[in-house]
Amino acid sequence: PNLEDTLQPILDQFQSGSEAKVLITTHHKPDADALGSSLGLWHFLKNRGIDARVVTPTDYPHFLMWMPGENEVINFEAETEKSADWVDWADYIFCLDFNHLSRINDLGVLVGNAKATKIMIDHHRDPQGFDAHRLWTVNTSSTCELVYEFIKRCNGLDELNKDISSCLYAGIM
Repeated sequence: PNLEDTLQPILDQFQSGSEAKVLITTHHKPDADALGSSLGLWHFLKNRGIDARVVTPTDYPHFLMWMPGENEVINFEAETEKSADWVDWADYIFCLDFNHLSRINDLGVLVGNAKATKIMIDHHRDPQGFDAHRLWTVNTSSTCELVYEFIKRCNGLDELNKDISSCLYAGIM
């Protein structure tokens, strides 16, 4: 299948000066693509002045702790109440590198029931359909590539910096 992109109606929410509140999450036991796409998107939104936060459903390997911004990530298992508050706080929840809520363990129940608009950016087969908007294809190596496409759709390629690029590159490799 080709790229499925239903983001156009909401792209204005992610321009500089937007007051959108964004939560970013990814699959349990995040790998470089999961954490890299999450932090790459986080840096991009943060640099635009958008209030964005990252919650992972579980911890992740020590060898990923070099990524810029990693110290800002909240582990749902370790900080369940704070994570739940952030889910409730969000206007938008980006679901990166997974397409079924079961892939985020107990966090999936909160995300599924959240009032926030869910946006899936992913490259795995057979999406569940919990999302309101998506950037999805199986014809890419990584979710990091798709986050790059999201940045491009937001006219943000000139905003790529070392932090964003390092995170995205880690997931592509």
